[in-house]
Amino acid sequence: MNIPVRGLRPYSSLLVGVLAATVAAMLLHTNPARAQQAWSDLSIVRPGGPPAPVPRAASRPAPAGNTDPVSNNTMPSSPSETDRRTAAALALRRTGLRTSIDVQRAQADGETEPPTGPDLALDGHVDVAEPPVLADGIEPIAADPRLPQDSAAFLAPPAGYDALAFQIELDPAADARTNRLARFEPYTPAGRRAGSWVIYPTVEAGIGATSNVYRTSNAKPDLIFDVRPTLLAVTDWQRHALQFKATGLGSAYEKFSTEDDRSYSFEARGRLDITTRSNIEVLAAHSLDQESRSSTFAPTDAKTRTIYATDKIAVAFNQKINRLSLQLRGAVTEIDYHPVDTIAGATLSNDERDLSQRDVAVRAAWSFTPSLATFAEVALNSQTYRALPADGIGRDSTGDRTRAGLSFGSASQIWRGEIAAGYGHQHARDGRLPDVEGILLDANLGWRPTAITSLLFNARTDFLTSTLPGQGGATQRLGSIELRHAFQRQLNGIASLSYQLTEYQGLTLSE
Repeated sequence: MNIPVRGLRPYSSLLVGVLAATVAAMLLHTNPARAQQAWSDLSIVRPGGPPAPVPRAASRPAPAGNTDPVSNNTMPSSPSETDRRTAAALALRRTGLRTSIDVQRAQADGETEPPTGPDLALDGHVDVAEPPVLADGIEPIAADPRLPQDSAAFLAPPAGYDALAFQIELDPAADARTNRLARFEPYTPAGRRAGSWVIYPTVEAGIGATSNVYRTSNAKPDLIFDVRPTLLAVTDWQRHALQFKATGLGSAYEKFSTEDDRSYSFEARGRLDITTRSNIEVLAAHSLDQESRSSTFAPTDAKTRTIYATDKIAVAFNQKINRLSLQLRGAVTEIDYHPVDTIAGATLSNDERDLSQRDVAVRAAWSFTPSLATFAEVALNSQTYRALPADGIGRDSTGDRTRAGLSFGSASQIWRGEIAAGYGHQHARDGRLPDVEGILLDANLGWRPTAITSLLFNARTDFLTSTLPGQGGATQRLGSIELRHAFQRQLNGIASLSYQLTEYQGLTLSE
């Protein structure tokens, strides 16, 4: 049979291309499975769920009537064996899994085991489907209730998120993820996985100097060496979460060993996911610390710094209704001051400083965007002291705080945290003491305009109670701003400024 030459001309370019690609593949030893694995190593994954398992070197033919998970096209009800194998291979490729053919080719190139890890990227396939929208009144319990950045932080390798930023914080104003954004460090612990737990051990050490150890007019300088070990463990569960943290602090002064720090803290936090839009968070904490020499309410004739223990239990209920978020939280705090020796050789019991405090707060927030919301909060508290101070005037009181402000969320990579203003009042139960009230300004706001520059702004207003004879309450205002810039990966420059003002009620004294 004679075929005209001009009949082959339209196919000549195609034949040449196929021959060229075949020769190039033979020379470069290209393997499709390795190419997909290279994409996987770049952490191109779908956050929100655990990695899909990689099948072993055994084919899985699709049953009759199987549905293609990508195109939603139904397979023929009675395909041939070859068609079934081809359909199964296509379905596996579209779901990011390797087929038996890929495994055989990989073994031929020297791979003894197929690589494991997140879903492999699909050559020539782009997923343009919109994320599923949760309908009101329907709660898919099987869905992952975590934020995408929280679930993706635990993938292996992580999908560009910081697992240390995963926090269970009952009070949004104290969210530690703001500091994680602004106070970026040259090195972040990678963590070690133990089953469904991820453990992060860290140790910080430093050398400092002070020109006034005792914070008195007779200034005495000294050098300080300190070390701070921390152990953090968090769960990698699709639903619910647990978090444990232990921190210690030890310091050694070169000349004045009485000022050495010996403190520690333990925290246990948990989150119970009721539905994808509601959860309960709990906190139990215990800490042992030493009072600062600069504390206004510390005994002036104490020989050493006072040691005090703090125990706290807190619970919060969170509910989301479309753009509206509601939170109801409460806490019980017990502070126990230990006895301390005086310079004259006596012993102060410090019982009049032991405090029991109850707090309850209601918060409502409306989200304009995922990274911008407005909120209002009302908080009430009750303070009870164990014993009367030397002047015989009880320091028990009740208080209220009302705040409103803006929240920038906890997931943004530029703005994170919140800022609020309001008014507060602390009412003394003994009429001989004046009430304390004033304007509140609170902020925990981080701004990172570039990857190597950040700004952190903190502000807090609090009402303090003094148990020293002749002193009443006080309004304390704290503010700080910190600028960071990374000149090199291992070299960060830090500039900070802090300010503190304490105004006493009933006394002509301002610090």
